[in-house]
This record gives sequence, C-alpha cells and structure tokens, in this order.
Amino acid sequence: MTLPVFLHIEARPNPKEMESLQAYSSQVPAIAKAHGAVPIATYDVETSLADTRDTQQIPAVFMVVSFPSRDAIMDFFKDPAYEALVPLRDRGFNHIRFYITSERI
Repeated sequence: MTLPVFLHIEARPNPKEMESLQAYSSQVPAIAKAHGAVPIATYDVETSLADTRDTQQIPAVFMVVSFPSRDAIMDFFKDPAYEALVPLRDRGFNHIRFYITSERI
C-alpha cells in the first residue's frame, strides 16, 4: 500500500505585502494540483506555547497538503511556474517553512 506524503506549511503573512501574498496565494493551488496535491486542512494559530519574544517567527497559519509522493512535492517546488512565484512568496510572508512528512506504519 502506498501512503501519501504530506507537505506541512507554517507561515506568517507580511501585512505590508498583502498584494504579493494574494497574487502568490491565488496561483499556487493550480500548480500544486498539477502535481497531485490535495489540501487537507488549514489551521489558524491561536496560541504559541514556545518562547514568544520574536513574534515575527511565530506562525499565524499551518496548512497540511497531501501529495502522492516525495518526488511529486519536489517536482512541485522545481516547477518553473512555481519558481516564478517565489519572489511573491518571499515578499508576501514574514516567515514560511515547509516540512515533508509521512505517516508512520
């Protein structure tokens, strides 16, 4: 049985670059879908239990996206259409991190 692989994303939008954020966010889903992505859940962060001195590093949102394989995730990030959006992403978020995870058997 093939188990899905998940892309977990933690992010904090840049309130000074909402136009860049909107442009990025409106285009990424179609590119991800072309690589087999299925959105699973989006969560707003209510409280951080960690050290909160640097609030710019505390995520505001977590997303979970399922992909058919690690290769599909890597192909998504290497897709020229996605790579063209990276400048928008980098302006649109103060903080963003990506994690690849898989289910334990």
